[in-house]
Formats: sequence, C-alpha cells, structure tokens
Amino acid sequence: MIRFALRLLGFLFVAAGFVALVVDGTRSIAGGRVIYTVVGETWRAIHFDSLEKLHPAMEKLFPVWLWDPVVLTVLLAPTSFLCLLLGGLLMAFGRGNEPKVGVIGRR
Repeated sequence: MIRFALRLLGFLFVAAGFVALVVDGTRSIAGGRVIYTVVGETWRAIHFDSLEKLHPAMEKLFPVWLWDPVVLTVLLAPTSFLCLLLGGLLMAFGRGNEPKVGVIGRR
C-alpha cells in the first residue's frame, strides 16, 4: 500500500513538472529567451501565507545556517526541475523488487 502511495504521489509530481515545463516553454518561446518559474514564485502563487511563515519556523526548528545555503537554493530552483526530480525519486522508492531470473525459491 505504501508503494502505491509513493508511486501515485511521484506520478502527480512528474505530471506537475511537465505542466510547469510546458508553461515555461511557452513563456520562453513568446519572450524569445529562456524564462523559468522558480519554486518560490510557484509557492507564493499557490499559498502565500505558508511561504511567509516558513522562515520563522525554520529559525525555531533548525540551525540558522540551513536557511541561506539550502532552503534559498531550493526556493530559487526551477519548479519543473524540482517537481520532476522529486517525482522520479518517489517513483523509484515506490518501485517493487525485481524478480531474480532463474531463482525458483529461497533456501
């Protein structure tokens, strides 16, 4: 059951990544240059309040040095890349074990 949930969530992230890739591609063609939407802009468009509460929560729960190099780098990454990467990882973790060829049973 958990593998199914991981694969389903991974598939949804991959689908969202392709949608973001198409949107960015369309904007790039219309603008005549490479334009991509970063995760911070996407998050701000979806739910502004939670993005504003992220920094104070990170300061309380995690070390201060984690905000600048790690979280800001993720927030500045292209949305399509992050969704495709996260979806691929979730689908890989949800994959079952491959049957071994020629092995009849365990001994």
